[in-house]
Amino acid sequence: GRMYVTMDRYENDWDVVKRGWDAQVLGEAPYKFKSALEAVKTLRAEPKANDQYLPAFVIVDESGKSVGPIVDGDAVVTFNFRADRMVMLAKALEFADFDKFDRVRVPKIKYAGMLQYDGELKLPNKFLVSPPLIERTSGEYLVKNGVRTFAC
Repeated sequence: GRMYVTMDRYENDWDVVKRGWDAQVLGEAPYKFKSALEAVKTLRAEPKANDQYLPAFVIVDESGKSVGPIVDGDAVVTFNFRADRMVMLAKALEFADFDKFDRVRVPKIKYAGMLQYDGELKLPNKFLVSPPLIERTSGEYLVKNGVRTFAC
C-alpha cells in the first residue's frame, strides 16, 4: 500500500519508507506469499483494504526465501509523476550519507525516476523525462501588468 509502505506523502514519516526498504531491498516483511495473486486476494479480503493501505509483503519460494529483493546489479525505475511520493525513497536509494534509518545494506544499482523529483537535490540523479519549461505563467503576467494580488 503506497500510504503504508514506501511512499509517505503527508507526514515525512521515515518508518513508511523503511517498511518498503525492508520488503523491497532486504526481502523482509510481516506477510509472505507464494504469489502476487495470493497476496492481493488475501490482503484485499479485509473489508477496509485498498491499494493505499496494504501492509508490506514479499513473495517467497518453496523454502520461504524472498524471490525478488533488490540486489547489486539490478536496475530500478520509478514511474511516479508525483514528486511528493518519491523524494524520500530517492534519498534512500541515492544518498551515501543517508541517516534516516538503518538500511542494513545498500545494493549497487542503476536507478532512474520518471522525472527529477527534486531539482535542488538533483533527485534522482538520472531521470527519463526532462522537467518541462514553463513560460508565461499567470503570475508573471500579473506582475508585468501591475496587477496586485492577495494570497493567504
